[in-house]
Amino acid sequence: MMRFSLYVLVLLFIRRSVEAFVLRAPPSYRPKYSTADGGRRPMVSSSDITETKIPETSPLPPNSFSGLVEAALQERFGSDAARIVESWRLLKMEYEHKEFVGRHQTPPITNPETSNCFQQAHSFVPNLKATQFYNVENIEWARKLKKQYTTIKSEFTRVTADMDKLTQEGNNIWAGALTEDASSYGMGWRTLVLMDRGVWDPVNVNLFPKTSKAIHDSGAPVVEAFFASMQPHTDIKLHTDNTNFVVTSHLAIDIPESGNNKCRLTIGDETKEWINGEILMFDTSIMHAAVNESDKTRYILMLRLWHPDLDDIERQALQFTYDCLQMPELVSNNAQERAMAEQQLATLHNFPEIKRGSGSAAGFGGGGGGGGAAKKQDKKKGRKK
Repeated sequence: MMRFSLYVLVLLFIRRSVEAFVLRAPPSYRPKYSTADGGRRPMVSSSDITETKIPETSPLPPNSFSGLVEAALQERFGSDAARIVESWRLLKMEYEHKEFVGRHQTPPITNPETSNCFQQAHSFVPNLKATQFYNVENIEWARKLKKQYTTIKSEFTRVTADMDKLTQEGNNIWAGALTEDASSYGMGWRTLVLMDRGVWDPVNVNLFPKTSKAIHDSGAPVVEAFFASMQPHTDIKLHTDNTNFVVTSHLAIDIPESGNNKCRLTIGDETKEWINGEILMFDTSIMHAAVNESDKTRYILMLRLWHPDLDDIERQALQFTYDCLQMPELVSNNAQERAMAEQQLATLHNFPEIKRGSGSAAGFGGGGGGGGAAKKQDKKKGRKK
């Protein structure tokens, strides 16, 4: 999910931090079969996974990149970002958190021998509750976004009707999961990105202006936003996204045989089907899987969101670590370099200007809308579920 050309600028452990947003099904924990097939549970032996204990951490080397980021976190956010600093240190230690989280569900799941409710995360903030599925009825941003379903689906259907034009005009249209770590997604998973790590894609935003504005105006604490497709008769194997401080939401856009249980998502031990116009919110640091048993492609709007247990300061601190990975000059010893990096980031984090005619039937593909914008050199990789 990340721009891998940035990795040469940072240490190897920083690369692992970024890759934690790319799916990885660790060989150390492979359940016997997927739970997406109607909610069956694999017989998981206790020997398949060993729960870990969070180790003590210590300050990072002050002159290293990681140490500079740690110092900047402490200077900018103080003790309010203590959990984020600890998370950053744990990453340097290559700590991998493994825990049976069934006991934290409602109602509790008590037997790990017959459960898939395990959390596994390389990028880990302590003391965040792992929840299989959230109740979204009382979440304001979810209610607002759901009201825009008809508008979003109409725009999506119209813009994707001419795939040749969309591919020519947009950035990385329907890109696959391009890393080895994302192999559990298979060939049937494709994405179309609107936002990556807090940065909107101005080209794709202008191709889908109504959808982008609906996300922005909803107030959702978005880290990433993209459309995702899943080909007919494909599945996504049981895996974890390896990051516990971001949760996931799906707005079902176009679900084949909606209501007939053909397209399903399993988080831990709980399985739900996608229903057109409905929103699901769940934690993908828990083992999860998906299946499309229909004869048509399934489409969703997917949001990656800051975990609801994080406060505003902690979210800002985590965003700052992403910004440092994208722009290491933020922790440069050169004040002018830091100032320039801050300026560039301020621009990147702004919601893009919607150009006149963007997304309209006349503008799309005809030079009158966002499709005429120059494509960015730094194209985004495929996203994950």
